[in-house]
Amino acid sequence: MKKLLLFIAALMLLLSIGARAQGVIVAPKTCFTIETGTTADVQSGNLLLGSDASGDASLIDKGTVTYSGGGHAQVQRYLTEGQWHLVSSPVANATAAMFVDDFLQFHSESTNDWTDITLPGTNLAIMQGYALWSVPGAATTELFEGTTNTGLYDFDFTYSGINKGFNLVGNPYPSQIDWDEITIPDHLGGKFWLFDPTLGDLGDYKYYIPGGGEANTTSQYIASGQGFFVLASDGGGIFSIDNSVRTHGGQAFYKGDENMPMIVLKVTGNGITTQTAIRFIKEASPQTDRLLDVQKIVGNSTNVPNLYSLVGNEKLAINTLPTIEGNESIPLEFIAGMDGEYTIATSGISSFEEGIPVFLEDLLMDSLVDLRIEPQYTFSHLSGNTRSMLLHFKDACGIDEQEGESLQQITIYASQQWLHIDFNNCLATGEPVSAKVELIDIMGRMVLAKTVSETSNKIALPPQQAVYLVRVFTGKGFISKKIFNQSF
Repeated sequence: MKKLLLFIAALMLLLSIGARAQGVIVAPKTCFTIETGTTADVQSGNLLLGSDASGDASLIDKGTVTYSGGGHAQVQRYLTEGQWHLVSSPVANATAAMFVDDFLQFHSESTNDWTDITLPGTNLAIMQGYALWSVPGAATTELFEGTTNTGLYDFDFTYSGINKGFNLVGNPYPSQIDWDEITIPDHLGGKFWLFDPTLGDLGDYKYYIPGGGEANTTSQYIASGQGFFVLASDGGGIFSIDNSVRTHGGQAFYKGDENMPMIVLKVTGNGITTQTAIRFIKEASPQTDRLLDVQKIVGNSTNVPNLYSLVGNEKLAINTLPTIEGNESIPLEFIAGMDGEYTIATSGISSFEEGIPVFLEDLLMDSLVDLRIEPQYTFSHLSGNTRSMLLHFKDACGIDEQEGESLQQITIYASQQWLHIDFNNCLATGEPVSAKVELIDIMGRMVLAKTVSETSNKIALPPQQAVYLVRVFTGKGFISKKIFNQSF
């Protein structure tokens, strides 16, 4: 059967009148638009949307696609071998049978776990995302066959409490979608996460939030057949998209609010760079905001360095705060799965007023870097440990490890191989205590982690003379102090 190859050399094909073909092949990176009021009739054969390492073909059907000869759509999905991918079906009635030689998994929001899909006849729900492992050997091109999705689609997202709320959804269309054109419903965060299998040895997550500018690590465009994570904040609801969000893509404009003070901290090690950002917008709150903050998803790659800020115990990739005043010291943590040397480089300091100091404090090494003078910091790190840092927006001479009126009332000291932590403000007011205590040695290893609820606490220290970093997390902030355990 002879097939008609439409539009290989140009970038865009627009059908503004009725068209007939014995079969249509749309080459990778080709954009195929059927304009309103027109019909593209595939008289015999199929409509094939190609995909390879260079990119994907794209179809937007403002008009109508018909198959008078009994054919159907075929949407290719190029996959690299031996890696995980997040996928979703751009056609109706797809089943797991198309992935019989690979591994397909379903994600559960309530447990944040993955379940293997073993029955080939399992239906791939429209707008649902799935994890796919392509078996080692060679790159492959999978084929979704059926009727291309068009129109309005809904996804029922759920929320199951602390450390959950992540829902794996998918782009249902055979074209890209523009996140900036989507209406975010109540109880759903305004950001999304993509999984990039090429980052590190086991892949890592990229993220986007509108107005994030250089704080983002991907653009607003989500590819056809791409699965992605969204985060429910405090309840479930319905996430809806329709044809108005479809696009053939375009240049990503990493532009945020020009009046927004923002610092981006990029950490590099093992030939890989990731980042975290702190920004200040007056509409933000000191807590986590569903439309302004982006949580940090720490992947499983051993060679990817991870740097993030903390709001309570929550890890943030983009931390948005209302003002610098009251947030002069922001806790950071660094983790990495490989021993090595790592460098934190900064950008965006010029967005802050000249009179605002910017310091990075490494609590483990007791070092302080004036980032206005030296915009990068290099350190050695042992794998498996958490390194505590502070980003200060105040003069070095004024830095105090105890921030906030309530935290200033916490007394931390070591005596006779005991760690003493007294909550003096709670003792005076009768307010209940709920805090997490961590003890970290000079190599960055977690020695102890304990939740306390008494106003006066006495915790046994390891039986050796050593310097430790004590961290106390409460609902009102974070405090750290170095102690010396004197043996006897």
